[in-house]
Formats: sequence, C-alpha cells, structure tokens
Amino acid sequence: MKPPTLVLLPLLAAAPAPQMPDIKGMPGMSNAFARGGPPWRKATEKVFNEACQMNRGQPSVFCYPDMKELLEGLSKASEYGADFTSETFLLDIHVVVEQLLGWPSAWTGVNQVLASRHQWSRHYCDKILGDSPIWYAPPLVRKSFITPRSTIAQIEKDQPYVAAAFSRYLEELGKNGDGKTKELIRVLKANDVADIKSKSVHARPMMRLMMHEHAKVLKFILGKACKGSKKAWAKFERQDLNGLTIVHHVASQGNTAAVEAILRAAPKPKRQQLASTRDGYGYLPEDWAALGDFNDTVAALRKWRGDEEAVSDIVAPAEPLKLFREAGSAAADPEECPASDASCGSGGWRQAELSAVPAEWLPGPEAPCAIDTILASQFDIDTFLRHYLLHPRPLLIKGAGKPDASSAGNWTRAGLLAAAGERKVEAELFPRAQAFDGTRPLKMSLREYLELMDNRSADLSFAKKKLQYGYLPLDVNEVYLNFSAVLPEVLNGQVDHKGTVFLLGGVLSGTPPHHHGPSANSLVYGTKLWFLDPPGREIVAHEPIYDYLKRSKGACSTQQRPLLNVDAAVRSTGADLTLKP
Repeated sequence: MKPPTLVLLPLLAAAPAPQMPDIKGMPGMSNAFARGGPPWRKATEKVFNEACQMNRGQPSVFCYPDMKELLEGLSKASEYGADFTSETFLLDIHVVVEQLLGWPSAWTGVNQVLASRHQWSRHYCDKILGDSPIWYAPPLVRKSFITPRSTIAQIEKDQPYVAAAFSRYLEELGKNGDGKTKELIRVLKANDVADIKSKSVHARPMMRLMMHEHAKVLKFILGKACKGSKKAWAKFERQDLNGLTIVHHVASQGNTAAVEAILRAAPKPKRQQLASTRDGYGYLPEDWAALGDFNDTVAALRKWRGDEEAVSDIVAPAEPLKLFREAGSAAADPEECPASDASCGSGGWRQAELSAVPAEWLPGPEAPCAIDTILASQFDIDTFLRHYLLHPRPLLIKGAGKPDASSAGNWTRAGLLAAAGERKVEAELFPRAQAFDGTRPLKMSLREYLELMDNRSADLSFAKKKLQYGYLPLDVNEVYLNFSAVLPEVLNGQVDHKGTVFLLGGVLSGTPPHHHGPSANSLVYGTKLWFLDPPGREIVAHEPIYDYLKRSKGACSTQQRPLLNVDAAVRSTGADLTLKP
C-alpha cells in the first residue's frame, strides 16, 4: 500500500462576511468614548445606534445612518471648542469613516463626510491616512465582501428583517446607481432565481455588485478627497511586508472595478508603475489575478501596464514545483508502508469500491492528478508558504498525512469503536440540511452509524438512499474524539490550530461544493475524490454531493453551466491531509 498523502489547497473564497458590530458607546472605541464626552460624539453614537434598528437585532451589515444628523453633529463640534485640524478630532472622524466603510449601505456616506467643503477633510488625509502609524492602506482596498450562503428567498424566510434591509439596499442602488450598478442588480436577481432551482448559491454576483460600489468609494478617497495629499499617497503606494501594493491586493480578489478605480485615481506618472510592480517574491498584480483565474482582471492590468515592467532581481517562478528539493532514493522515499504500521493497512475498514462511482466523475487516465505533486521528503515550508499559500496553488504531498504514532490506533475501526463507539452522532445529507429544507439528521451512536455504513457498502441501491454522513464539530471539552486534534508532523508548529471537525462517511457520501476560511482536512483511511475550483468560483450546494454530481454530470461535463466547471479532480487514497489556506 502506498504511504499516506498530504494535499494542500489554496484559499477558495474571501473571508467570512462581516457581522453587525456591537455598538457600545461608539464603534471602535471604548464605552466611555461617548459617555461624558463632547456633544458631537454623543450625536454620532445616537446616529450609529439607530442605524441598524430595522434589523431588529438580527446580524446584518445593511444599516442606514441618518447622514444629515451625523454631519450636523460633526459640523457643530467647533461650537464646543473642537479644532477640526487637531489629531484628536481627526481620530473621531476616522472612527466615523471606518464605521461607514463597515456598512455597504452607508458607503456613499464616506463621500459626504470627507467632502472638500469640510475643513477637516484634507487634514484627515495628511494626518491620519498619511502620518498616523495606526492606518495603512490594504484594509481600505481589500474588503471582506459578503459571500452569501443562502439565496435571497431563503434569507427572506429565515431572517425577514435582514432581508428587508437588504431589499432596501438594492432599491436605493437601483434608484441612484449608474447603468453598471443596475445591470449587476439584474444579474444578481437572475442568478438568485437560477440558484433556487439548482439548490445552490453562487457568491460572485453579489460580490461583483459590492466591488463595483466599493470602487466608487476608492475612486473618491484616492482621486478626490486625498488627491493632493502627498503624505496619503505615500501610504497608498507603499508595499507591505510581503511586497504587495494595493493593486496586488485587489488583483488577488479579482476586483477589476477596484483595479480601475485605483489606477485612474493615481497620479499619471505612477499608474504604469503600480500596475507593473512585483511583490517580494517576483509576482506582478496580473500574476495574482491569473492564479485566481480572474481573466477580466488580468486583461485590465495588462492594459495599464503596457510593455513596462519594474526592474527587479526577483521574478516569479514559472514552475514553483522545481523549487522543492529533488526526490531522494527509493530507500529514503519508500512507496510501501511497513505491514506493522497501523496507519498503512486498511485499519479494519471496508475498502472503497470505485466501480460504484461513474467513470466520468473520475480523473481521466491522461491527467490522473492535475496539480503539483511532491513527496513528503521534498516538502519545504518556506517554498510552500511563498508560492503555494501566499500565492494560491494546490499542492499534493505524498506520504505526509500519516497520523501521530500515539493516536494511529484510534483511527482503525476497532480503535474508533473502543474510543468513541457511544459518542452521539447527527448524520446529515449536507451541512445545515435541516435549516435549509427541514430534513432531519439521523441521530444515533457512532457504533450504530458504523453499522449503517456497513449496510450501505453491501447494497449500492441502499447507499444511494442513505447519503447522510457524520459532520461533528468538536469543542475544547470533547472527550471521545479528542485524539483527532493531533496534527501530522509536517504541520506541527507551522499552523495555528483553532478547532476540529470530525468527519465520517461511506461510499457516495461527502460534502457538496462549499467555501470557507483556512482549514486542514485529514483523510486517514479510505478514498476521497476532490473537485477543486480556483478562487473566485465560490459556490455552496444545498444537496447531497451524489445528487449534485448526478445533476451536474460529474461537475466536469461540457454540458454544465460555466460556474460549475472544475479545473482539477484529485483522487486521494489513504491517510491524506488537505490544508485550505
């Protein structure tokens, strides 16, 4: 039997959607900020606390501050002795701007707060954005845009007040937005109708709308409010610790609207330079966009860059795989595991019957593994971090997913029954199935679930009717399955361990398409087929993976919709580990 395998995958989606802030006193400040403070702070606190009332306490970023009342409160600050050019008052303005940026429905308010008619606007650009060490540019341009996991119709059912606030957002954009905004709203609504029929949610239509609207704010701040501020623009042009400019950051998200806004707002002599600057590892902004399969962003950047490239001693590697050390001898990199090693055999588990899986769902013989592959002995953490994690590429590492010797026995069938046979399991068809369509999970002990798995394996027709699998989030008090929190040696000390989910399933079961933040996924026994999409094709399917693949003809068929296209299918066998940075 071949040694265990490690699969490392790039980030598939943007960060989780922001939640409504817990406003106590003043957002971003201590409770004492407004209590006993000057009147303009109290006025600001009142406006912000009332902004989210229509959501009735349900978490939402669609809040509506009264901008007239807010501006009146700030403008009257001078009557109470405030100096509009002082750093103290400008920090108050900064808190206001940051809160408005946190609410997409209030983004246009930034233009009003930083309008040129206000005495504080230019000083804010110079002293806060330019001079202050508390501010740097990437968070301004690299927003955590909402990546919905429910259709609008589902939100209307589950969170009616949030849905009403969102509907108001779309209505106001439709009335006041430009032609592009109206077209993006039309696409969003049409996509929602299609998603209802396909039991899925595609995040990009919402993200593109928000990117377009946020780009207007960037255009205003960079190209108008702070246009003449050399200090602010010195910050805008500054590269971060990894050598990324703000153009690299938006390119990595496929945010073409922001690319255009930044480069149009930049001083003319700086435009080509920003589009052609390489990061600390030699990557152009368009290289970042290409890694995410954002072709429209690549085209926009090439237009701005022209033939110019910044002089650099570092150029991005065309084949980063070659940066890993060469494979050693057969003795150093054995293809077989010792029979005495508990993690190398079947562990008492029934072997997978690949004949149960339609051949068209599997990788073709001409491309059995369409991603970079190395042996565990070749793995180098620095190369991985620089060229596979930071610059997202999938990587298959063979022989690196072997469980820790102290816990290997618990992963066998007998060991799992001994350690956790009485542990309660709620097996679902897909995550949150009950919340989505009312389908109740199968509630039983882990021992009973293993018996169900045996029955499924013995009868394929029965297996197709019982597609539930165990998805068990573990907390710090977990006793039965705490051994599963032990990371493989290759990751020991290299990643932060924030939590563990234990998964157990049989033939034709598994997790349907989804996206989330960083995670490591160990496959200790069995066979698993991965369908990998590049960043920017965020989808959540609300149906069993088997039903999804039947409907999409294996998710690789040319007859499917483009958003369901899959660039790489990887079959993993044995003790595999999947890291999704």
